[in-house]
Amino acid sequence: MSEAATAVPVIRVKRLTKRFGHIIAVNDASFEVYESDIFGFLGPNGAGKSTTMYMMAGLVRPTSGTIEIFGLPHTNLERVRPRVGALIETPAFYEYLSGEKNLEILARLQPGITRARIGEVLEMTGLENRARDRVGQYSHGMKQRLGIAQALLGNPRLLLLDEPTSGLDPEGSAHIWELLQHLAAMEKITVFISSHLLHEVEEGCNRIAVINQGVIVACDQVRHLLFFSKEDYLLMFDDKMRRDGARVYLEGREGVEILSDEKDAGRFAAGEDVALRLRLQQGLSGAVVTELVDRGLVPHALIPQRKTLKQFFLELTRRQPERLPLV
Repeated sequence: MSEAATAVPVIRVKRLTKRFGHIIAVNDASFEVYESDIFGFLGPNGAGKSTTMYMMAGLVRPTSGTIEIFGLPHTNLERVRPRVGALIETPAFYEYLSGEKNLEILARLQPGITRARIGEVLEMTGLENRARDRVGQYSHGMKQRLGIAQALLGNPRLLLLDEPTSGLDPEGSAHIWELLQHLAAMEKITVFISSHLLHEVEEGCNRIAVINQGVIVACDQVRHLLFFSKEDYLLMFDDKMRRDGARVYLEGREGVEILSDEKDAGRFAAGEDVALRLRLQQGLSGAVVTELVDRGLVPHALIPQRKTLKQFFLELTRRQPERLPLV
């Protein structure tokens, strides 16, 4: 995956705003997506995700702000559209035709797509054995796969995908994510993906942005956001007496919240319960350790705790939007 510090943006969104009457659906949004990123775009229902993607795809006109794709205005359809494949909302096909025939019709709208390419995308999405079945016989998940297949027809350099694994079983979802990771790593295709399946995004995306009430509230590499978004720690001790003494002291310490005793995760061979899970104000960890040492309650270790994306997402979206630094 490309690092933001050295790569040229494939997508640059700057101060993007969309109003529908008195409703501000997207409010001054800015973010960048880089070559071979698998970029997750997250937010609660009604947060502005779909509106942003509609604007990026040229289906909705922004009220203000700019969108650049491959360094060009997104409205430069002649040069931008052939390099972009999109699956936004539920894919629509002719139900009485086969999946293969639907792709043949779509291929006629884009110059240079061969019959061999149709076979390739059907195989890539795991539909080669059902290619000649009528789409009306497809499950919802199979229609999603066919939607991804049509997005790949023109050998795009950028994929815009809205809930691409919706309706897929675990095996089907894993297949699609493996495909996206292959496209990003081996073919340097950039993937911009909106999804509510946070565990999939956490495993499959290298960078994410979170939008809440139209405002981008976080944008960074997943590993940075999950390790440093909140000061959660596991405080380890060599014996139970020190652990209990530290708990008594820290219960009255400003800026410290004791989340739980870790009876399993912090158990040593002797069988003692020797851990506390803490939430500290940012930058307070060093002072807390020093204070414990001064009181003879020397900790064995202070281990930062990695959050899940679900935890981070819920903490971020349950409060009023507050812009975090964009990296």
